[in-house]
Amino acid sequence: MFRLLVFRVSRRGIATIIGGLIILTLILTALGTMVFVSQQYSQFQQTVNKMDQYKDQEQSESIVANSPGLTLLTSATVPGWGNGCTTTYNCYNATISNLGGVGIQIVRIYVTSTGSAGSGCSSPNPTPCILNPTSAIAAYAFNQAEQFLNAGEVNHAVIFALPSSVSLPYASPPPNTIAFATSRGNVFSFQWPFQIQIGGQSQSAFSAGIVKVAYQSSSGGYDSKNEPGPVAAGSKGTVSAGYCHSEPAQPYPAGASYAEELTGVSYANVGDSGVLWFVNPWVTQTIIGTAANGPTGNTTTLYLGVNITNTGNTAYGVAGGTLDLTWYGSNHIDGTLIGVYYGSPAKFYSISSPQSIPQTKSFLAIFRVTTLELSTGSTWPPPNHESVMFWGSASLTDSAKDSTFVGGVSLSSGLWIPYSC
Repeated sequence: MFRLLVFRVSRRGIATIIGGLIILTLILTALGTMVFVSQQYSQFQQTVNKMDQYKDQEQSESIVANSPGLTLLTSATVPGWGNGCTTTYNCYNATISNLGGVGIQIVRIYVTSTGSAGSGCSSPNPTPCILNPTSAIAAYAFNQAEQFLNAGEVNHAVIFALPSSVSLPYASPPPNTIAFATSRGNVFSFQWPFQIQIGGQSQSAFSAGIVKVAYQSSSGGYDSKNEPGPVAAGSKGTVSAGYCHSEPAQPYPAGASYAEELTGVSYANVGDSGVLWFVNPWVTQTIIGTAANGPTGNTTTLYLGVNITNTGNTAYGVAGGTLDLTWYGSNHIDGTLIGVYYGSPAKFYSISSPQSIPQTKSFLAIFRVTTLELSTGSTWPPPNHESVMFWGSASLTDSAKDSTFVGGVSLSSGLWIPYSC
């Protein structure tokens, strides 16, 4: 006898299984979507951070031309590039400096001339003359080996070649404009030949040398008189407290290995009876953080002393000036001139009563830091234990209102912010 076995499956059970599968599918789909969106957002944020970094680097670029701007080469050979200057080509040497805090890649040079037809880079010649980098000398080209400038590099030569039939005119007002285009999209230009004021100073009225730094405390900040070397009063500073220097104090002027003690600095914000102790140009990250503008700073006042030499053709009295040091585009140390320290014996002269500085004589221009902006804000010091260098320029002017006016800008040596001593 055979029995037929019949299994009955509940419709409710089938519906439950199918519903569970649908819910599981939805959960897995949502989870996969969340993971995908999270990955895409992470990639987007990385791209944004890179773009911000590129923008900071772009804003940090700064190229200036050094006198005399251009010189015509008289040698037929450019080492490493080729022969033909003075015969096949007119070769010009452009002298420039990188005042920014990042390296700069020159990708193209434009030369435009005005004036009589056929003169320089004007019609019927190409207008402008477009010069591209090449590894071998050629017409309308510049030396590829010279297209990169390191951060803070000065007097960098860039040689370019024009056909022998194209000679840049030398006249006044300057008929030539030379523009440098960089890989980050900036364009820096100057006119040539450089103009010199009749009866006055040239654009190179002074040169800047070594920088030294002083700082004073206001309610819990730091004072350079307490550095381990130039002790003036109280206990010595220590590395653990944020100090880092060890050079002994000497009256101004002192050598580069000494701290300089300046007396009689009559300025409203200078304490300690008008005495400033200038030390070599580095400041710990702890001190720079207390000097920054922001909720965690403003307890230390910085003063930067820049050694200046009058390289002009007459004496002049310094009546004003500014200082701008930069680490990338959004980190600035800016200051204004409060006076100069000059003479034998040395003495402080306020910008309100300028002292005449003879030719070839040196003096210390004292800038009080008025703005110190750090993009990292309250997270200072920088991440990853970085040491950073602030680079920039100093500007000076006299108070003349006629053709004897003096005004100029010079590259300043940097202020080093080490991670540790």
